[in-house]
Amino acid sequence: MTRDQRTDPNDPNAPDYRADETRPVERQTYVREEQHYDPPPVQERAPAGGSQVNVNAEGGGYVATSPGPLYYARRVVSLLFGILAVLLAACGSPATQGPGQNPAATTTPTVSGTGATPEATGVTKLTLALGYIPSVQFAPFYVAQQEGYYADAGLRVEIEHRQAPDVQRLVGSGEAEFGVADATDVMIGRTAGIPITYVSTLYQSFPVALIGEAGDVPAEPSGLDGLTIGTPGRFGSSWHALLALLEAGGLGEEDITIREYPQFNQVDGLTNGDVDLITGFRNNEPLRLRARDLEVELLTVDDVAPLPGPGVITGDETLAGDPELVRAFVEATAAAQRAVIDDPDLGFAAAEREVPEIAEDPDVARAVLEATIELWEGDGFDEGAIDVGMWESAYATMERLGFIDGSVPLEEMIAPEVVAAD
Repeated sequence: MTRDQRTDPNDPNAPDYRADETRPVERQTYVREEQHYDPPPVQERAPAGGSQVNVNAEGGGYVATSPGPLYYARRVVSLLFGILAVLLAACGSPATQGPGQNPAATTTPTVSGTGATPEATGVTKLTLALGYIPSVQFAPFYVAQQEGYYADAGLRVEIEHRQAPDVQRLVGSGEAEFGVADATDVMIGRTAGIPITYVSTLYQSFPVALIGEAGDVPAEPSGLDGLTIGTPGRFGSSWHALLALLEAGGLGEEDITIREYPQFNQVDGLTNGDVDLITGFRNNEPLRLRARDLEVELLTVDDVAPLPGPGVITGDETLAGDPELVRAFVEATAAAQRAVIDDPDLGFAAAEREVPEIAEDPDVARAVLEATIELWEGDGFDEGAIDVGMWESAYATMERLGFIDGSVPLEEMIAPEVVAAD
């Protein structure tokens, strides 16, 4: 489990189009969770030994040094092992039957050993777990439901919006047949033993970048030396991208000053002049900064330290038990995504039907959708195909940075044949 899967489509700073009702099947289940944050007490520690100095005054962040990425990766992996323990317990011996209990009467029929449930009409009902809250960034899934892409594939898909860290757990345990996750988090989760596989690419471009005021963003990663950079924390895709860029520039964490913004308010840090650059999502923070009349530039990982973007994941049991079900879902989703790329208005209308709150600020929602489409396309939308070469490069990067240990081979993390097969 990781604490930050807030790439598109799970960005915590996206406009809050949350709904508070549970919609019926073929609609979305929206889970409202009120979040409260109390700033930690002001404290200062000696800088030796990887210390952290809390400066949560007006800037609202931390200036920190750290034991390094391996330490934090181990913290994440320890949490993932907790999830794994739950999964293993769920796979253990069945509960003792009560007197006279007929096990056949309490068993739900499934498709080829998966959790997907066949219906009398021949349509297969399954669950898709998406992180965070409903928004235009999930337009392809809404279009696939509303325009019949899933129905034509014999699928009845129920979408559940959950907290991002829960997505891998739900998919790995079979409680949801599919989910959306960051590729870098999949590497970490799979290394920790969570039985998930990345089966389809949604984002051709990695959604996280370093963002700053025009003229302040270096053209090359080596120019990051000595800068102060704001980021939500030492976890997730933002942290992975930052360290990958530093490495590409021949730098390390010790060559910059890191200021943490646990409330994801690093935009304020940049506009206040507390940091030189921030990590952020290319379909979010730049839009917010431009709304404040700030001209911005970006330094991305795409050309200097390529990382694969978020994609569709499924559980190992689902993939092994019914590969045709996986292929049907992936192909229907990719077709709907292509339709939204070709006709953004179609995607916007579908999202507005599912999330009526979008109509309260349609200009912002359209801007987010347009920026997201650019990330889906990258250098060319490829119908969900997995770029194995990029994954190989990213796997090596994540191993060098200490996020994974190489114990689980890349071949067990991805299934490129799902899209490549005719």
